[in-house]
Amino acid sequence: METNKNGRILPLFILRIAVGWLFLHEGLYKLFTPGWTAQYYLAQSEGPLQGLFQWMISNEVITEIANYGVVILLIATGLLLMTGFLERVASAAGMVLLVFFYLSYPPFGEISDVMAEGNYLIVDKNMIMFLVLWVIWKMRPGKQWGLDRLMHGAWGKEQRA
Repeated sequence: METNKNGRILPLFILRIAVGWLFLHEGLYKLFTPGWTAQYYLAQSEGPLQGLFQWMISNEVITEIANYGVVILLIATGLLLMTGFLERVASAAGMVLLVFFYLSYPPFGEISDVMAEGNYLIVDKNMIMFLVLWVIWKMRPGKQWGLDRLMHGAWGKEQRA
């Protein structure tokens, strides 16, 4: 078992890059897909925030804000995670998005739905991604393997002086 700090952080660095890529790709896909809108996703929501989402799509301006907000948050989260810059901010933003995605379509299906793709009885892909981001937020691999290293190095020198 590896005991040095870099040996423990390197797998988290690789995981952070992979998760960042997923967020970035999803955001770019939505950005460059003609006519993409969150309206259909929100309209079919079955979760506890269904009323909020129905209200959002009832107002064209709010729907547009949601469309751009999701795309911008996905792209920004992805870029920040991939570079390791402000990784705690990126992790928190990603976790917030994932909570909304989870609550839009919570995986609380019936036993007959267990074999269906996307229904895993409580734990789904959004929850797993949330937990990965929580580990990244907590462990902060960007302090060793990312642009956050530059910030923490400079701050550390100021504190020692």
